[in-house]
Amino acid sequence: MDPVVFTSIFELCKMLNYKIHNGTYKFTYFKEKLLSKGKGKLPRVISIPTIRDKITLSVLNEILTEVFKDEIEGKLTQTIIDEIKNAVNSGEYNYFIKIDIKNFYGNINHPIILKKIQKKIKDKSVLSLVEKALINPTVTEGKRNVEPEVPSVGVPQGVSISNILANIYLLEVDKRIGSFKGVKYFRYVDDILILCKTSNKKRTFKSIENELCNKLKLAINSKKDEGLLTKGFDYLGYAYKKLNEYKYGFSVRPNNLLKLETSIIEIFSEYKKNKSSEQFLWDINNRITGFVLEDNKYGWLFFYSQIDNVAILYHLDWFVNKMCGVYKVKPALQKQIKRFVKAYFEIIMKRGKSAYIPNSKEFPLDEKKRILQTIYNINRSELDKMPNNDVDKLFKRKVYISVKELEKDVQNIS
Repeated sequence: MDPVVFTSIFELCKMLNYKIHNGTYKFTYFKEKLLSKGKGKLPRVISIPTIRDKITLSVLNEILTEVFKDEIEGKLTQTIIDEIKNAVNSGEYNYFIKIDIKNFYGNINHPIILKKIQKKIKDKSVLSLVEKALINPTVTEGKRNVEPEVPSVGVPQGVSISNILANIYLLEVDKRIGSFKGVKYFRYVDDILILCKTSNKKRTFKSIENELCNKLKLAINSKKDEGLLTKGFDYLGYAYKKLNEYKYGFSVRPNNLLKLETSIIEIFSEYKKNKSSEQFLWDINNRITGFVLEDNKYGWLFFYSQIDNVAILYHLDWFVNKMCGVYKVKPALQKQIKRFVKAYFEIIMKRGKSAYIPNSKEFPLDEKKRILQTIYNINRSELDKMPNNDVDKLFKRKVYISVKELEKDVQNIS
C-alpha cells in the first residue's frame, strides 16, 4: 500500500480513481502463497494482493462481471450435477469424455484474453488495468525489492478477477461445443465433461481439441478419461457409477467421503481433549447439517444434495455413532447429535428451509449472545453493552468463519 495515511475510505477511493484514469496506477507485487495439492504434486501458487490492490481488483471484477453477465451463467455445482443427471437419464447419450486442461490459469494467453475483453470494453483505463494485473509479478516474502520477471502468460490465482477472466477465455468454446447436436457439454472453471454417442465421439473431441489447443494455445492432458457411461466417471466431487445390481446413479467420490470422515474424527478428538459439550455439539451438528447464513447454504450435505446413493448417509450416521463409542460420549449428549439421513431429506424436501438446518435469520438475539459467549469466548458483559446491530454483525462474522470451514471436505473437487 502507498506510504500515505488515508483519513477515510472516500479519500482512498478518490485517489485510486484519479490514478486509474490518468494511467499512473501501479500494482504492488503480489505476495506468493503456496497451497499443497497433495503428495507428488507441485503446490498451487496463490497471489495475495495488498489491501489497496484488493479494492481495485474488486471493482475491476464487478465491471467485468457486469459487462459479461449475459454470457457467463455462473451455475452452482449442484445445478450442473442436476443437469448431468437429466442428460444421463434421458438415454440420448452412451459415452463420456472428460477434458483435463494442463495448468489452465498458468497458460492463459495475454494477447488472446485482452482481445476478447476489447470486443466488449472500449475504456482504455479499464483495459490498461486488466493488462497491468496480468503482468504484475508474484514474489516470495522478503524478495519484493528484487526485480522479478514479468509474466508473459497466465492469470494470477487468488485475486478477485481470476475466475471471471478464466470464464471469458473459454466463452467461445462453451458456445461452439455447446451448440453441437447430439452432444451435451458441461464446464465448471476448467473441468469439462462431454456426453455424446460413440458414433460422434471422435468428431467432438477433435473439435474441442482444436478450440483449446489451436485457438487458445492451451494443452490437454493426453491421458483423457473417456468411455461408455457404464464405465462410470467422476465429476465435481460426484461419482457416477453402478450403485447396485439394478441401478446406476450419482454417489460421493470415495476420497471426498474419506475427507468428511477424517473431519468428523477431528471433532471427536477435540471433544476428548477439551471436554466442552457445547462446542462439540455446535461443531458436529453443523458438520452434519450444514448452515444457512444470509440465505447462502454452506456444508457437505448441501454440496452433495444431488446424490442418489442414500446408503452413504446411513453409513455416515453409523460412523458417527461408532465414534461416540470410541470417544465415550455420554448417552445424553449422543441424543442431541443430529442425523445425516434426516438432514438430507429435510434439504431435498424443504429446500433447506427447515428448523432442523440452522439458519442465522432464525436465531433470537439472546441465543446469538449465548453462542458468541460459549462457542466464540466473547465476554457476556461486553455483549450486553453492545448495540443489537453490532451483536448481529459480530455473530454473522464469527459464524461465517466457522461455516466456511464446513466446505473444506469438498474443496479440490475436480
